[in-house]
Amino acid sequence: MPQSHPDSQSRRPEAVADAKRLMRLARTGALATLEPETGAPLTTLVGVASDFDGAPLFLMSTLSRHTRHLSNDPRASLLLTGEHERGDRLNHPRVTLSGRIERAGAASARRRYLERNPKAKLYADFADFAFFRLGIEAVHFNGGFGRADPLEPADILSPRGGEAALTEAEPRLINEINALGGDAVARLAGRKPSGRRVWRAVGLDSEGLDLSAGARAARLQFATPAHDEAGWRARIEQAIGVE
Repeated sequence: MPQSHPDSQSRRPEAVADAKRLMRLARTGALATLEPETGAPLTTLVGVASDFDGAPLFLMSTLSRHTRHLSNDPRASLLLTGEHERGDRLNHPRVTLSGRIERAGAASARRRYLERNPKAKLYADFADFAFFRLGIEAVHFNGGFGRADPLEPADILSPRGGEAALTEAEPRLINEINALGGDAVARLAGRKPSGRRVWRAVGLDSEGLDLSAGARAARLQFATPAHDEAGWRARIEQAIGVE
């Protein structure tokens, strides 16, 4: 088992940044629920998106086995990992988030999930499907061999200051960013402009901007949070290089 590194406190900011990145970029995760008859765990692959504060969002059928488990006991655990083309997968960061999963009633949950998982629009309106949210109560972060850093939910959840205003402005701001053109949006995603992939903005929060190009995801992370539309715009302009 990996042990906490002696200088884990000095690497704590790195662990926090890695955990937040995984939460924002993940589009699938391994969800563990509890069998009501035996208490045994069942792990399934589920689609994932992130709420304004970073908490995981799901679109699940109420007929599925794991959703039936949650109706009996909402406790669950979700493992998120990154996409790694090279090296030992066990030497890359991953995070396990534990807590209780409940229905997500806010309209923004639907928008955020479908922007990040557009193919889910094919079945999102089926009568047996609903949106859910994991209320994070515990965090287990592993950054690779020798890096099991202790983190708390408050460490990895983004500030919710200005959430109402930014959520209301989100569709307009996203349209404005995408109207900048493919090259500019690719640069915001930290990628070189290329005709092979068209990057687009898909969501925002107080700490940054989420982008995607097909199955690929990227994140523009702000140095400091923005709590209103003006502050958020200012950080985007800084990233673009507008004087």
